[in-house]
Amino acid sequence: MFAALLAVLLSGCATYKSGTVQVKDVTQYGNATTTNGVSVGAELYSDPAKTQEAFYVDLTEKSYYPVQLAIHNGTDGRVLVLKDNIEIDDSKGNSYKPVNVAVMTDEFEHNKMAYALLGFGIFSYMSADDANKKMAADWSSKELPSELIVNPDRKNAGFIYFKMPNGLKPNGMTLVVPVETLENKGVLSFKLAL
Repeated sequence: MFAALLAVLLSGCATYKSGTVQVKDVTQYGNATTTNGVSVGAELYSDPAKTQEAFYVDLTEKSYYPVQLAIHNGTDGRVLVLKDNIEIDDSKGNSYKPVNVAVMTDEFEHNKMAYALLGFGIFSYMSADDANKKMAADWSSKELPSELIVNPDRKNAGFIYFKMPNGLKPNGMTLVVPVETLENKGVLSFKLAL
């Protein structure tokens, strides 16, 4: 309890700064593949420094691993990606589904009442509230939509957030991305090594 109070006292006012993330061409991702005119690329953010640069905090310290996904539709029809159908598979047959950004922001937000009650007052309460709102907005803006339709000759990108069991990193696992072709109702399954 004392250690938690001390950490809040030493941290002063709560802040949040949006990190920038480069969206590359799909073919520039180390993990990219093309099938029937649709290209999918992915980049795992498992390095603490890189994750902190993009998200202001090290998400990996609480076992969250963002994966940047980019999709280019080189076909004449539309394609659909449902975020809830994407998964990470390990070599033992276990599958891990993405979590909504709200789950992650709840775990990382600053405790507003602790700032106010420990002598920082109303300004620190407002500062923590402002930092929490900025963090949630930034992480939400980077998240892949739940349902993503990619029109012909277009590219879309966004992050998928995975919560892994403590001590387990997704490095070396397989990202499985089903892509539905809307005009002919087919499904292309992309498998990318992380």
